[in-house]
This record gives sequence, C-alpha cells and structure tokens, in this order.
Amino acid sequence: MEQAGMHVNNSTNEHRNNNPNHFIIWLDKHIGKPDECILLKCSLFMAIDPTTGLYEKQLNKDDIDQSILCEASLLVRLDEVEFMFQAFEDVEKCFLTIEKSRHKRIFFITSGSKGRMIVPSLIKNFPGTFVKDYWIYIFCANMNMAAVANAEPPTNTWALEFLDHVLMFNHQDDLMARMVVEIGNYFFTEAKRLDTDNQFDSAY
Repeated sequence: MEQAGMHVNNSTNEHRNNNPNHFIIWLDKHIGKPDECILLKCSLFMAIDPTTGLYEKQLNKDDIDQSILCEASLLVRLDEVEFMFQAFEDVEKCFLTIEKSRHKRIFFITSGSKGRMIVPSLIKNFPGTFVKDYWIYIFCANMNMAAVANAEPPTNTWALEFLDHVLMFNHQDDLMARMVVEIGNYFFTEAKRLDTDNQFDSAY
C-alpha cells in the first residue's frame, strides 16, 4: 500500500498478456485454513462454474491453500470464459498483486478487518480500477456497524466512507448471488462494447 519506499506505477498498459482479463481476488485471514470457510469456498466455485449450464464445483478447496502457499493464481471457468482466481491472507501481497493486475476487471472479496486496511488504499491508488459500480465485496459474519449496549465497540464503521465502492454481506449465499449478477452485468456490458467497436477478436 502507499508507504515510504513503495511506488505505485499508474501506467495501465503494463503486464498485459494472454491471461484472462477477469480476476477474482479474495483476501481473508481464514481463507487459507483447510477447516475454515468450507461452505463458502464450495459456494464460490459452484456459483462461477456453470460449465454445463448447471452450477458444478470444479476445483477442490485445497487448491486455495496451494494458491496461497505458492503465491500463484488459479484458472477457473465461467461457462467457456476463463477467470484468474487468487486467495490471500497477507494484505501487502494482495495489494501488490492488485497493482500488477489493475488493468483487469477485478472482483474483490475481503473481510471487514482486512478491508479496513486495504480498501482506502485501493480507492486512492487505483481509481481507474475500482470505479463506481465496480463493487468491492465485504464479507463478515458480524457487520458490527453501530454501538450496541453491552457489546464490543463497532469495528466496521470505516465502510461508511466508501458507500460508492463497497457492498457488505453477512451471509455467503447473498454474497455469491450478488457476485454472479455483477459478473453477468460485466460480460453483457463488455459484449456490447466489443460489438460497437467491432473488436470481438479482443474478447478474452
């Protein structure tokens, strides 16, 4: 993130290659633990892999652990379209990957605690990547947005400053349903743009 000694390159033409132009990035302190978020991991792959017209799981949840260990992205499929997918526990590593991939359409999921650390820097440094209506998804079991008697102080009030950029969810089904809608909207908009510009060879 923006710190002493860390330079954010604003060029959007670097690092282009033949990888998919669509990147799902997931930052959460529990995501790489085999016994954590099992249902959510399965729901993710079932939600974005309808390769036969049905929602089918394609990847094993252990692939996420391997992705974190090797610091490498995975390929998943939405129908016949490939997505890059990468999971992180470390905020800095996640930020650097987003910086390198800022020219892609990023679908970013994070927790409330990790989001508090990374979202302000993402919005500040990459306004062309996280534009309005390109939502950042905050998934946390406890929203904790307001003070409640005999409860711990609220921890997610930071999100109120970014209402044009974040959507918050406390149930995995709601998160996945909204993501599928947004992914569909993205492809529909991209298809119209490519049709208008007669650039179907650029679709990837």
